[in-house]
Amino acid sequence: MLEIHVNTPKWVSGCLDLTVERVNTSLQTIYLPEWEGVYFLLSTRLIHNDPSKKDEDVWLPIYGLSDIVTFDAHPLAAGSKATDHFCLPETSAVVNQQKKTRRQVVVRGHAKIVASYFPTEEAWRTNKAEQEKHWPTLWRSPAGSLEIPLPCLPQSECIADCKTPPPITEGERVEIPDVFEFQKDWNERGKTLADTLYGQYSACKN
Repeated sequence: MLEIHVNTPKWVSGCLDLTVERVNTSLQTIYLPEWEGVYFLLSTRLIHNDPSKKDEDVWLPIYGLSDIVTFDAHPLAAGSKATDHFCLPETSAVVNQQKKTRRQVVVRGHAKIVASYFPTEEAWRTNKAEQEKHWPTLWRSPAGSLEIPLPCLPQSECIADCKTPPPITEGERVEIPDVFEFQKDWNERGKTLADTLYGQYSACKN
């Protein structure tokens, strides 16, 4: 019911510039939620603490999620499209509360664009009523998605790393809101961890 189209993303003045179109391919009006209507995930490589476990690919949210909640939605007529412009940052912060670290993960490799929708006005209103009554609930609306390759950062020192997913460790996650941004000791420990991971997993480590 919902297709996602995107232009060729490019880095401009420190952010990834791209335009996303959400196209209603159905024969009826659908409803686009205002809260987290479009968000972005980054493909990362999860490094397990147990070396006997294989590393695995994990999608990490990097843009579009918010703790400011609204349950409103607006209609998108059959055959119509909604166009949005985005400017994604070069890095995204991850936090490990157990180890008290916060560090920046480079936005590189592949991203997934996720666009939520409700197939009918009734579905949206039912969802809104349930959310307002029982917030937070686990009921999410349907969504379309599109994976895209990301261009290499202009200042990248290791071109070979551009197409590889950045590593994250067990326990690291995105915090919304980012309440640890100004924790100096957390960021210092995170910087040490980032340097260690680069030395271990960069294609240009030698």
